[in-house]
Amino acid sequence: MQNARQIAFKILYRLENTRQTLDHWLDRAAPDINLLSQPDKALTHALVYGVLRWQLRLDWIIDQLKNKPGQKIDPPVRLILRMGLFQLIFLDRIPDRAAVHTSVELAKKAGCFKSAGFVNGVLRNAIRKQNDLVFPAMEKDTVQALAIDQSLPQWLVSRWLDRFGLDQAHALCRSVNAIPQITIRTNTLKTDRRSLLDDIENFATAACPTDYSPEGIRFSSCLKPIQTWPAFKNGHFQVQDEAAQIIGHFLAPKPGNYVWDACAGLGTKTAHMAQLMKNEGTILATDIIPKKLSRHKAEMKRLGVKIIEACCLDLSQPEIKIDLPAFDTILVDAPCSGAGVLQKNPDGKWRINPSILKQNAKRQYQLLKQASTHLKKNGRIVYTVCSMEPEETTQVTEDFLQRNPDFAIHISKLPAVAHSQRILNISGNLNTLPHWHGIDGFFAVAFKKSV
Repeated sequence: MQNARQIAFKILYRLENTRQTLDHWLDRAAPDINLLSQPDKALTHALVYGVLRWQLRLDWIIDQLKNKPGQKIDPPVRLILRMGLFQLIFLDRIPDRAAVHTSVELAKKAGCFKSAGFVNGVLRNAIRKQNDLVFPAMEKDTVQALAIDQSLPQWLVSRWLDRFGLDQAHALCRSVNAIPQITIRTNTLKTDRRSLLDDIENFATAACPTDYSPEGIRFSSCLKPIQTWPAFKNGHFQVQDEAAQIIGHFLAPKPGNYVWDACAGLGTKTAHMAQLMKNEGTILATDIIPKKLSRHKAEMKRLGVKIIEACCLDLSQPEIKIDLPAFDTILVDAPCSGAGVLQKNPDGKWRINPSILKQNAKRQYQLLKQASTHLKKNGRIVYTVCSMEPEETTQVTEDFLQRNPDFAIHISKLPAVAHSQRILNISGNLNTLPHWHGIDGFFAVAFKKSV
């Protein structure tokens, strides 16, 4: 049986050497993680997420502590050093000697026998020299200093500094590295928020209503795995961030509508639509990945959603003609960089880059354009992404309006959402920012078809 550090090392190593996401490797590791005690499960996740959040800062320190400045460190050894250093700096409950010893043992178990002494030396240097470490000065190179201090890519820090200024960019960086709370959405087809709060009282720590969403509940930690809660088994809620919950209200489907969820994924927004429609009407849920739709079907059954028609559909090819009826409302929750959800997906910091943002924008426009051809006159289509970056948000919006003169922005109102004036701008767009609103970074815009 593998211990917590071995499992964390395997997840991080695979993540660094493949194109798969953190969610994928956590799912793959779930059988091993489930064999651990509850404290060791928590340690596994703390190591994985902590190392990913603070990777750049950890590397900066490691490179100061090695004996030879130009010395090359093999990737698996560097990963073990990151894990050990993270424990020394951020995990107060782990004694320094335990952090060093377990890192040396991990190096041996990972086959890095010759590097075990090196790992021991670097980590002991970290203990001795922690007050002598040198970091870039903010007044000399603001971008590098903030990037190292908050462990974010310099290109991303640079653009946030340009857009928000130093104080706001610093606050945004800090929010990205904060450990997020867990948020769930009440399934109003089966219960209400007050009843759900009572039902989960003995399963969650410090549960309370969300600030914006009328169905949301947030809490700091779980006392038992969510999948074991009676309320979960009975379909009384879904795990969904508050910003994503607001998208359903922004779309505002009505009972009896014919609605298309064009990029349905695993179905959290689909189910929310069904709630708002009171299980009356029809929702066509489509996605390019069959496996997602299989899980989507099982999720709808758990939640008691009965108005879903689901099928596989690829909207990314402009030349493909799709035989679909006209819809009252369409949601295009387009695949994106995830730059607005780095708090929950810290691996994204090291995967995205400016060229990916530009590539995404082309695909996002194509998805929006293809879906828009199936909208009824006076119907509404909502484009949304969990990103704050202009390429994927305002630039896609401007491009669509310029090339499709029969559409105009529909100024949306959110009567059910508290403090909606904070998250809607004068252009009619929904904009949420982690450091301003305390929720994920999301963008949404509604277009209305006039002819």
